[in-house]
Amino acid sequence: MKFYIKYLFCLFSFLGIAQSNFQNDSVSITQIKLLNSEYKDFVSVKNKLYAISQNNDLIEIDLQKDNFKLIKNNITAIAKKSNDELVFGSKDGKIFILNNKHKVKQIDKIDAEIFSVLINTKDEYIIYSNKSIYYNKKDYIPKRETNFYGKVRAKYTGTILIEPDYIYLDKMNFIWFAYDEGEWGGNVCFFDLNKKEFIYDDWLRLDDAIKYKDRNDYFTKLKEKYPKIIKVTERDTIYKYPYNLSISSVAKGVAYNNTDDLFITSSGGGHTMIYAAEKDFHYYVDGTIVKISKKEKDYYKSCFDQEILEDEKYKFAFARNFMGFKNDDRELREKILTENEINKLGPITFNKFDNKLYFFSSKGFYTLNNLDCSFSKKLFFSPKLTCNSQYEKDYCLHLNVIKFEFISEKEILFLTKNDGIGYYNGESIKYYR
Repeated sequence: MKFYIKYLFCLFSFLGIAQSNFQNDSVSITQIKLLNSEYKDFVSVKNKLYAISQNNDLIEIDLQKDNFKLIKNNITAIAKKSNDELVFGSKDGKIFILNNKHKVKQIDKIDAEIFSVLINTKDEYIIYSNKSIYYNKKDYIPKRETNFYGKVRAKYTGTILIEPDYIYLDKMNFIWFAYDEGEWGGNVCFFDLNKKEFIYDDWLRLDDAIKYKDRNDYFTKLKEKYPKIIKVTERDTIYKYPYNLSISSVAKGVAYNNTDDLFITSSGGGHTMIYAAEKDFHYYVDGTIVKISKKEKDYYKSCFDQEILEDEKYKFAFARNFMGFKNDDRELREKILTENEINKLGPITFNKFDNKLYFFSSKGFYTLNNLDCSFSKKLFFSPKLTCNSQYEKDYCLHLNVIKFEFISEKEILFLTKNDGIGYYNGESIKYYR
């Protein structure tokens, strides 16, 4: 069942935070004061961390010495090439490279504000700005009145491109642009780097105003309309990439495993369970994991798990035959909901050192196991995180970790909203702020 709820978030200052404000006490921590800032993004090279601060300062953090130095001001985006060289862009359109000799060199310039730098499999850089997709010295501009220009429902009338809520370049050379519009849903658009074509809506549909006999009638006509995109085999209905593959406008993370299956984590627009008891807010579980697998050349199939975060006792409380609104139903449910259950799904990544997938949710980092479309999870570790939201008591309604990567089998770097950048070495955590 899908529910929607709006939250007001209050402003919060990290300065002076007491130890008791952390979410839990499962792992010891050390605070490392650098710029006293939160961070927008980071990449790692060996024992060095390159991070963009809230003030757009690009700094290099030495994870062994716990110190830092300034690389460049006014930087808004960064990416890493396969040879560990860094490409980064500025707010005023300058594009730089930091080579292996640690020299910064400007390599290009565009007349636009740079939002993102992406690196393809050929180690070429792609720039997404407020004016175009810039690739191999050429600009590619999406058509007007599309999601690229705004978030007003059905009226995308802006004059410059906006930042997507999530951007990703996959191995098939499609750039994903995910635009979340809250209770209005959202959309995912694509740019095919190979064909130099935009896809403005990945979901195949017929005219909603026309009535159809049943689902079979609808699907038959859908296949007739898109014969080159939909294929029915003996076992499956498969789709030409990237259509109808459950790629979400509220994507939080994307990762390939070692067999090139594609996994997506999302929250906020898929399976969301919210329940407020009379005395307090007790239950909020939100998240879907999607797996996309190749079946034939250019044709793929997706499956998903909307219950990966739900514990068994809560599944029982919200079972289909237990969802009435009579007083006795509520009384039985609240006997089960004896403590707050808050769990929101976050990013996912692949650990190349142990060939496993990991994801983050409000309760910590988990390993993800899957057999075909059967998913299970196991807690890896639970970090201490600072909550920063109105009405919070002993839980966090918002997502604290928005990106993470492994630098060894047990070592993780993770980007937080309130604690800077975390470094977990398998035993303890350092937070760099």
